[in-house]
Amino acid sequence: MHILKQAILIICVTAISPMANSQIYPSAGTAWVITGNQQSATAVNWQQQFSSPEQVSRWEENHADINIGGHYQHATTKIARIDYMYNQKLEWKMGIKEQYLRHQLSQSQQDYESLFLHFQNDTTMPLPKNTNGHLTPLYGVPEVAAIKNNDSPATPVRLLTMPLQKAITVVNQQTLYLLSSEKIDGLTLQFNHQNKGQKFTDASIDIAYATKAIDSSSADLKNEDTDWKALTKSALSNTTKVSWLPPASWPRVTFTPVLNQQTSVAHARFFVIKITINTPSVGLQLAGIDLPSWYNISQHGDKQQVTIPGWDPVNDINKDNYIDDREYAIRKNTQASARFPYQARLVPLGRMWSPQSSFCYTNLFTVANRKLLADYLDQHWQAQGFVGAYNDDLYRIPGKVQFPSNNEGKVLELQLPIKQVGPHYWQQLSAFTQQLQQTGTARWIGANISNLNVFTEPGLLPVNKGFNFFVREDYIHPSMGLAHRDGLLQRWEHFVLAAQGKRNILMANTRKGGKVSWQGHTAANWSHDKSTNLAIFYLLNNPSLDFYQQWNNSFYYSSSNTESNNFYQAGIPKNAAYQPTSMLRHDIGKPIAAPANYPAVSYVDTDNNIIATSLDNQLSVNKQQLSIVPSHWFYLSHKTSLTLPWQKEAPQEAVIARRYQQGLILYYTDLNGKNKTFSQQATTSVKLPGHYRLLHADGSLGQVINKITLTGYQGVILIPEKPAT
Repeated sequence: MHILKQAILIICVTAISPMANSQIYPSAGTAWVITGNQQSATAVNWQQQFSSPEQVSRWEENHADINIGGHYQHATTKIARIDYMYNQKLEWKMGIKEQYLRHQLSQSQQDYESLFLHFQNDTTMPLPKNTNGHLTPLYGVPEVAAIKNNDSPATPVRLLTMPLQKAITVVNQQTLYLLSSEKIDGLTLQFNHQNKGQKFTDASIDIAYATKAIDSSSADLKNEDTDWKALTKSALSNTTKVSWLPPASWPRVTFTPVLNQQTSVAHARFFVIKITINTPSVGLQLAGIDLPSWYNISQHGDKQQVTIPGWDPVNDINKDNYIDDREYAIRKNTQASARFPYQARLVPLGRMWSPQSSFCYTNLFTVANRKLLADYLDQHWQAQGFVGAYNDDLYRIPGKVQFPSNNEGKVLELQLPIKQVGPHYWQQLSAFTQQLQQTGTARWIGANISNLNVFTEPGLLPVNKGFNFFVREDYIHPSMGLAHRDGLLQRWEHFVLAAQGKRNILMANTRKGGKVSWQGHTAANWSHDKSTNLAIFYLLNNPSLDFYQQWNNSFYYSSSNTESNNFYQAGIPKNAAYQPTSMLRHDIGKPIAAPANYPAVSYVDTDNNIIATSLDNQLSVNKQQLSIVPSHWFYLSHKTSLTLPWQKEAPQEAVIARRYQQGLILYYTDLNGKNKTFSQQATTSVKLPGHYRLLHADGSLGQVINKITLTGYQGVILIPEKPAT
């Protein structure tokens, strides 16, 4: 799940939204993940209720306890709002967060580059075939470019879209401006003529850099003596490559005429370059502007490799953070070829998120860095009214997965090969997130771990310690089996997390089988799968700790309307369409012990060895003794086999059950799950431990029954005639 962070840091204190301690629904906490892009309903029977995006937004506010990511169409304080955070990265293209951090460091005369990890030697690795990052300076595209056509004060400075969408016809004394987050030592301009064969004659360019803040007056834009200093001059050709020695005292400055056209960012400063075009011939066009590439990309058959240059301070003889030609020629470490430190940042080229992604891994190994980042987040959350935040891509850490290097790839700050960095980074990330939890008594600090079991992989134990809630994006689906990683018998880890007081957002989907997946988008199929998913949630639910969201068959989240490929009716606000609202309104109380004389469920480890039962409050796994909340699951019926080596009585199919004060949860499944034939052909009739009514998808109750027939992968919620004592 990836969205743009749309917030302006305002250093002010507002009341943090209340903790989600008063549930909307009586027996289940509920959540939204990534609200936003609300739309008026277009489905005829929904238009009155949702006639505007704001009505959708207000409905969402009143139908969940917490909101993770996203935004509303109106100011809200009712729902606990949780932000995004990616503490393992900062963007090369500086946004709100990066500008703030750099400003804070400059105030104390500290180096911004200390926030990053760097390769000490040139590091080569495969480059996947994708376009992630290709619209950023990492691949030569200027961050911000603008143009001014003449000297007149009335002529505005106009932003250009980078890369250039079409060639610009050049006029005399036309001025280009480039804004860069980091110093650069050259660029390439592509020119062409409308009339082929035309010569460039005496055309040239002057390049200068801004020495102080630039405001909107004509004088400030043109005054060479006080505001600008020359870098170089060059004649024009089709491909005009220019380079210069970057000034040691080159300041970062504001550029009002350009920044006023951008989203306002507090403390925004850039290295600003001015390019003046002199006496161009008629018909001359500017076709492209490219920054120097500091990555060496090579082709090997149908595959590409990239080399990230290393930075070694021993090569920087005059300690100006730039390796000039003389220093380069006499490098002590010839395996470090970066000219600037930023060129050696740990950037997972080819493994980023989008064409606009330019992220660099942060250095969380210093107390000062962790404090600076924590202070920023604390202020940001208070200003925006967030109760905390969660990391949506926890696996993206520096290590052998993101950097499958062909050579050692030593990290300068750690003096370790990149392939050994992962476990150390987990520990520091955990230390940082533990620090975030301490900054507020009601702080939600979480991560998306999907269906990952953090107790079966020793290297991930720091992850569990660092967070107090988890988003389980791929945790429930309407064809869950008993065995394997996706199976219920390995969901014991959820009850271990509950014993540790961890909160969980359990997301249900229709992506991995079920009526909708196998038989299509009909009202009946959606009712079946929504009912089944909610029943599975109630099997897992730990009241006050767990929150539920029903989703569809994709990972494209928002509050926009349904379409024909993700619901049985188009034009309905998604969260209103998917949430089993009518069923959630029914109070089934809290989980209680199983009725007498029904067998408990045995949990298994990754090798399918029994490690505990649903009655236990302790289990042992990976040489750890862990507390666990008893789930009180029991088998209402089960068919076993004596032929499997890992368990003498392995259920080949079963009706797994859990009892609530005012409810009974049943789910009929098989060993492996996701079996279309089992879904379509299997049935079982079971006697119930009392008299019950079936809770229908519309919230109504069926006739009184004492037995029920279930089809394959069907989950139901039954309401007893006499509540349990």
